[in-house]
Amino acid sequence: MTGDLGPTDSDLPLAGIRVIDLTVVWSGPGATALLGDMGAEVIRVEGNNRVSRQVSATVTKESFEKTGYHGGTYPDKDPGARPYDRSALFNWHARNKLAACMNLDAPEGHQAFLDLVAVSDVLVENNSAGVLEKLGIPHERLLEINPRLVVARMPPLGLSGPISDYLGYGPNFNSLVGIAAMDGYEGEEPDSAGENYHMDEAAPAGLAFAVSAALWDREETGVGGLIEFAQAETVMAEVGEFFLDHQVNHRDPVVLGNTDPWMVQDVLQVLGEDRWVAVSIRDDRDWAALHTVDGLGGAPGLPAPDADGATRREHSAAIREVLADWCRDRTADDVVSTLQALGIPAGEVLDERQVLDDPHLAERGWWQERSHPSVGTHRYPGHPWRSADVELAHGRPLPGFGEDNEHVYLGVLGYDRETYDDLVARGLVTDHQLA
Repeated sequence: MTGDLGPTDSDLPLAGIRVIDLTVVWSGPGATALLGDMGAEVIRVEGNNRVSRQVSATVTKESFEKTGYHGGTYPDKDPGARPYDRSALFNWHARNKLAACMNLDAPEGHQAFLDLVAVSDVLVENNSAGVLEKLGIPHERLLEINPRLVVARMPPLGLSGPISDYLGYGPNFNSLVGIAAMDGYEGEEPDSAGENYHMDEAAPAGLAFAVSAALWDREETGVGGLIEFAQAETVMAEVGEFFLDHQVNHRDPVVLGNTDPWMVQDVLQVLGEDRWVAVSIRDDRDWAALHTVDGLGGAPGLPAPDADGATRREHSAAIREVLADWCRDRTADDVVSTLQALGIPAGEVLDERQVLDDPHLAERGWWQERSHPSVGTHRYPGHPWRSADVELAHGRPLPGFGEDNEHVYLGVLGYDRETYDDLVARGLVTDHQLA
């Protein structure tokens, strides 16, 4: 690739690897973003007759105002003429990617996709089980075309089993793997804290690792193969201690909210509108230090400085009430600086504006300012990890829909100009989404 299309550093770990991105929503695009960070050439394949970026071409400023939060994440709250390029949800995981228009349910688009499979190294898709089969491109067929291809499929519940055909989003599957049963405010019913998308958050890094391992294996064997990455099983591995506790001790996790079963921990309100701090008393040292704070040492309701961990856990609610009273009339800076000076973990719960202005992230250069004609200039989230050996890629922030059609059809697939122009003339290859 050249210019601003994406990474050009041949020293990046995945330089020379081409990835077909057939993903939607969050977990799949997040995974291919990580592969692009490591230098892979990631090509999003999108049909102009489908909504692949979660945004319809028909949305208007008037219509999105009725949809609440998700509808308001356009620059200046304006969908503009190309809303599918401008949503924040798509923008955050679209870095370092190319975009080519291929309608998989049209013979010409179907063939172009198979031609791309023949010259690629990896395909990633996170659709529900059976979608590739319905499109006539099951992984068995793709591996026949290109035996060196690594096909990474991310069905929520796997490709087999009695409920593998369930459809839904992350919060739905949280209910099937136990997370929803422990997700709520302390003392309240599960789900009282609102929905979360832990499955989408957990999957990208795991999938990127699995693909990297498969490519490493291919170096030894010469062949690719199938990665079946059941996202719900990935989440279950992250809460494995609760499954073991149920089996060994016959205990079900209780709804703890911001508290902790072992430490004295909570999120407490301070002076100001909707301002909060998180505080943790981890051990005997933190506990002794807490007793040296003016207004807390010897406070009624606070166990003695030599109280052990079991006593602190037994009186956790009363201790946290004392802390809440102490925090209520103080600023976040006062609480945090006082406790941190004593080595007690404390930090303000920041909103998005505060995170953008956070001096720690600024000093580390985590935010990456990038520009694109469709969205303007903004700061984008940086990489989730860094290495002393390589500088990860962070090139073009997003591909406009079909922005790289010519590069892919003429350069990657080797189509001649006449054939390409014919596809464009017939509306089969476009640079704008119709659906």
